[in-house]
Amino acid sequence: MERPAQRLLKNLQILPELGRQRCFELGNPFYYQDGADAKEPGNERGNYWRKELPSGELFLVTLQIEEIKGETYSIKDTIIRQLQ
Repeated sequence: MERPAQRLLKNLQILPELGRQRCFELGNPFYYQDGADAKEPGNERGNYWRKELPSGELFLVTLQIEEIKGETYSIKDTIIRQLQ
């Protein structure tokens, strides 16, 4: 019989979806990079991210992530434009 962990490892495409679901359960936005944004003006260095809210709203943003005292992180995003 196959273990659940082995089933997950065979289908790695579901891991981002599990992360997205967990973010939404906690009421947090989900950030990811999408290949469709590669040709956006100003995104030559690949620094644009998509921010998806639990409500379904979708934004193109830049991120600034700072570590605080080695224990937590501060995430600041700047909205470029709303996608949806």
